[in-house]
Amino acid sequence: MTDKIFFFHNPKAGGVSLRKVFESHFRAEKRCPIIENDKVGHERLRGKYTSFRGYDYYAGHYGHDIFEAVNEGHRSVTNFRNPLARLVSLYNFFRFTVKLSDEELRTDRFRAVAFAKSVSFKDFVSCDDPNVDVYVRNAHYRQLANSCWDPEATKVFDDVCQFVDEMPWYYVCEYPEMSIAWFRRAFGWNLDHVPRENVTQAQSEQAANLATLDERIQNVIRAKNNLDFALYRYAVGRFVTRVTAHPTGLRNIIQLGARSVMRLVARR
Repeated sequence: MTDKIFFFHNPKAGGVSLRKVFESHFRAEKRCPIIENDKVGHERLRGKYTSFRGYDYYAGHYGHDIFEAVNEGHRSVTNFRNPLARLVSLYNFFRFTVKLSDEELRTDRFRAVAFAKSVSFKDFVSCDDPNVDVYVRNAHYRQLANSCWDPEATKVFDDVCQFVDEMPWYYVCEYPEMSIAWFRRAFGWNLDHVPRENVTQAQSEQAANLATLDERIQNVIRAKNNLDFALYRYAVGRFVTRVTAHPTGLRNIIQLGARSVMRLVARR
């Protein structure tokens, strides 16, 4: 195993499961320890990432700024999910799954978690507090442009799309089987399935539900995440082209059924 990989982990889009797959191919000493995991850590390091160079595998909620600092021929990959579904899952994860002490919840580091535990989904996605906003406004686009922890994106849309074009592979959460088929071709690894890890379980009337999401809330999310939606559509369109260019991909599409195919192509 000689591939070097940098995984731009997009939260609540199957990323923990994918990290399990990648980590199994790298010895512990080849895997970089956590560099940063939130806005507070990002501001503490202030771009000083060169000391983390020298590893074969990087994975985390890292942005292009870290990639540029440590890249030594690494293959960049990421994971996509419909932004509506991803934000619903993120809110439910923060509110019902993350367990922290009262002292931890009072810190800036966990402001978004504390806020999610105390407000409705609508208030969560509408919030403009910088410690919450980084999670609910074009987070994946900003991650691939510069950093998901930086409120401003430093690259234009075409540049981010070009970066996606250069990726040998990425995961689309809504189409796991097709993603796995592409993965096997891209990396030559024997992968039959992606394990389900860190799945959000929210058995509560207060949980956000994508199926019953009010149209006004959807409009708020679309307005704040216009770049994430555009990037998702672009990535899925490229995904269709790459997967259907191979016979295995065509067989997977047939197995998915006509309705699923029409839904997939409609997003191009």
